[in-house]
Amino acid sequence: MFKRAAFALLLCTSAFGADEPKWLKDARARESKSLKPVEIKSKDGWFTARTPGKLVNTVEEVEGSYSVELDIGGDASVHCEVYPKGVDMANALRVTLGNSIKEIESSQGKIEVRALEGTDAGAFGAVPYISLTWLYRVAGPDGALVGSLKQFVMEKGESGVYCAHNDLGFTRTFTAITRAFAESLDTQQPVGAPQYVEISVASMSGAKIGVAVSTLERDSEGDSKARQMTAMLIATDDGAVQSQDAVHINWVRPDGTLINASNTEVANGELSNSLALKTEDGVWIVEGEVQGKDVKATLPKDSQPGNWVAQAQQLRALLAEPDSVGREHTMGIWLAENPEKLTVAKTKILAKKGDKHFTARGEIGGITANLTLEKANGMASAADLKIGPLNLTLERVYVSGGF
Repeated sequence: MFKRAAFALLLCTSAFGADEPKWLKDARARESKSLKPVEIKSKDGWFTARTPGKLVNTVEEVEGSYSVELDIGGDASVHCEVYPKGVDMANALRVTLGNSIKEIESSQGKIEVRALEGTDAGAFGAVPYISLTWLYRVAGPDGALVGSLKQFVMEKGESGVYCAHNDLGFTRTFTAITRAFAESLDTQQPVGAPQYVEISVASMSGAKIGVAVSTLERDSEGDSKARQMTAMLIATDDGAVQSQDAVHINWVRPDGTLINASNTEVANGELSNSLALKTEDGVWIVEGEVQGKDVKATLPKDSQPGNWVAQAQQLRALLAEPDSVGREHTMGIWLAENPEKLTVAKTKILAKKGDKHFTARGEIGGITANLTLEKANGMASAADLKIGPLNLTLERVYVSGGF
């Protein structure tokens, strides 16, 4: 699990770079050899998967999740947890980091210093994921010990999977296992094929910090569940992370008009808001909780809340017109940040970019963005956002279907 270091180890986010000693380079280069795929099936038959490694334990549901241990031939196993009811992806990484640190310090000694060595986010097909790699030093009784912790979390359908490996090296092996989970996980939970799926990666200062996922699922009556999920992590100077998870759901009619909506946000494991928007007798009513306080209000008379589906449909129509450049689209959107009224979203078309895209500038609730709009569906395939002092980039990495 650890390698000894006979010198004072200084960690930074770029790790050792060219100054790495040979033993560390050799440890990092280790990979499992000739691992055969193994069939994994929970004892109750709820889920199956096929992944490299040797299954160590019987897979049973305990306290709402299934634990999987895989022997990969190194000093430490890969441990994965399958959550039938899903997880808040960013918060799961934050919480399990804290638990892993406690376990390491309990068995090896106090961690003197740790640093986030690398981040990744993306999609294995239609499965979004986030991963983190940590490097740390423990003060052991016989000298300094160096270790590495790899973390991975994904969302597939309504289920979540978290995997971790506490050992230097085996990077490609760990990636092969997590990819296999994403591609092969099958559950008894019925999941319909979405009408539309779009996954984007969020980056800040060149580092991937999270994912944004938009899905559209149509029901038997022709209405659609439009879900937007974001999960983001920001590393702090003390070797920890801050997490932000949000899920926004709109139920919309075929023409894009809103039926109802809900919004839930969790910051560092604490519920920031949980709000619902519905209409009664032609009046839009907001109910829920914001920062621990109950909220009940009505939107101003004649409010017509928009949503991302209607916005995309209208932008698609605008982009199809010959004089779209220079024109501006506006729509009132219901946001949790200002739930008692609609916030105006503006999109100005700036220029044509090839045959399939347009550049645009968007504004909503103090956020400005330079956008690349796709002519075919009215959605942004890329965005550079300015949120207060922060600059955030979103880049689409997967899309399937249409609407």
